[in-house]
Amino acid sequence: MPERVVITGASRGLGLELARRHAARGDSVLATCRDPGSAKALAALAKRDGSLRVERLDHASPATITAAAQAARTWLGIVDLLWTNAGIYPGSPGTSVEEGPIGTLRLEDGLEVFATNAVGAILVAQAFLPLLRASRRPRILALSSGYGSLALNRGTPYWYGASKAALNMLHRSLAADPDLGEVSVVVVSPGWTKTDMGGRQAPTPVAECVDGLLHLADRVGPAESGSFLDWRGAVVPW
Repeated sequence: MPERVVITGASRGLGLELARRHAARGDSVLATCRDPGSAKALAALAKRDGSLRVERLDHASPATITAAAQAARTWLGIVDLLWTNAGIYPGSPGTSVEEGPIGTLRLEDGLEVFATNAVGAILVAQAFLPLLRASRRPRILALSSGYGSLALNRGTPYWYGASKAALNMLHRSLAADPDLGEVSVVVVSPGWTKTDMGGRQAPTPVAECVDGLLHLADRVGPAESGSFLDWRGAVVPW
């Protein structure tokens, strides 16, 4: 049965492939990104498929989060599935944020990474909750990282790892919130994937990872809410 889906960070990589695949499945998709004017591949996808609409949403801009939620209310009415995918990896293509070894860390870089990867992600969830609560099977899947695991930490990038650990904690809190309603909240590690962020040396092709992510989204529910899983569905240590 077709679903109503919202995806953040849909201009490239996993977000773009999720948008493409959901549209191909017949879902209605609100695909968001920081700068729709420069998201050429996403714009071309929307031009070909009337079931996909593009809106601006910047995790670090509360006004754009509110506006995108209103656009979803107008166009979709109900949201069945929210993919919180947008994120910053310092030093990767498309970002000026830097991160080096201890002794070189800068406040402004850390704040920007946390604003996008953690604080903005939970604000997105908050903004779309009223539309999710109206669904018969509402799910939030927040894209995290193995770098967000304290148990697996053997020396991770400072800002990125800590921001993903914060994202994990915020969504674990959301999953336990008595005001959440029937929304299932799952944190997912997509692993090292061949995106602009992951680089060509990454072992997992985007299409293979998205296959797993979609399978996971199709099966998770209340029993998995509050879990930290990888893209194959295996539990990741917190």
